[in-house]
Amino acid sequence: MDPYTAWGMIFSVVMVLIVGGFVVSFPVVRRLGNLIEEWIRERQGVRLEQGQVARLDGQMEQLRGALDSLHAQVTLLGERQEFVENLIEGRHGGRADQLTGGDDAEES
Repeated sequence: MDPYTAWGMIFSVVMVLIVGGFVVSFPVVRRLGNLIEEWIRERQGVRLEQGQVARLDGQMEQLRGALDSLHAQVTLLGERQEFVENLIEGRHGGRADQLTGGDDAEES
């Protein structure tokens, strides 16, 4: 494989991960910021009404759900990265050649 092709693929994957990470983490960070603001107001002596407490509880549940979803996505990304790394390592050992079944298998 041409080294420039490999670097191009690595660059593309890194860019997708960076943009994807931003898109996934932005809503979580925004909600966390809102919760911290409410917590600071509460610590400064501003009393919360019962409706605000219920709203904060709902936001906490949304945040927990978003964090669980984020954890699942990061786990899946880790598994995919491990799979790709195994394929790249296997390319030198002949395992990836068997998977592709292309001209590379005949050249080795």
